[in-house]
Amino acid sequence: MHLSGQLSDWSINDLLQIMQVTKKTGSLDIEGARRGRIHFVDGAVTGAELTGSRGTYKGEDRGTIADILYVLSTLDSGSFSVGPADGPQTGGLSVEEVLSDLDALKHLEGEVVDAGLFEAAGIRMRREIDQPLTISPEDWHAFATLFQPFTFSALEAQVGRGGAVRLIHTLNRLGIAEPVDHLDDEASLLGSVAGAVAGDTAWLERAAAETASQAVEPVREPEPVREPEPVA
Repeated sequence: MHLSGQLSDWSINDLLQIMQVTKKTGSLDIEGARRGRIHFVDGAVTGAELTGSRGTYKGEDRGTIADILYVLSTLDSGSFSVGPADGPQTGGLSVEEVLSDLDALKHLEGEVVDAGLFEAAGIRMRREIDQPLTISPEDWHAFATLFQPFTFSALEAQVGRGGAVRLIHTLNRLGIAEPVDHLDDEASLLGSVAGAVAGDTAWLERAAAETASQAVEPVREPEPVREPEPVA
């Protein structure tokens, strides 16, 4: 069975279901504003790839497959074709499992949109909270992923030496700071995120680059800020 056509006629969801019903073994290539590939064995999804300017982000675990198909599912134009299987040949997820993960991500996106955070000019942490928070290890991973390593001197340039000491002391008291043996030539300030807020796949492209080089992308050092002179 040869399968090819236009994404304007067949959605990614349609193609997933066709591959499952026909128990197809092969690799589904997607060409459009995003380029990707989905691997199948007997109709089960065994892996996925997303190619960008910095390389290819790929995986065969459930979370990575969901992330990649979430991006590809936004395409409504472009082409697709099925070729010989050149992906993982073992394991695999049912299309129902994959579609369930996509629905969950779309639900989360809806909540983000409703909160006004999706197309905001920027997002920042609240400076004050009304009551104590309890953060689970799973949720803490989101914070650790968001913030890049930083140096004392970079923080001092923003808030002054006293402010930097107080902030880092608080992080240490809470048990959430640890020293890093090596940083790139430039380190980012706490609160600076690698990459601008944009509706693209830069986060996936960074992941592909980091997988290949195992290096943290350097970001620009903040401009020094002069501390105010003491008032007599």
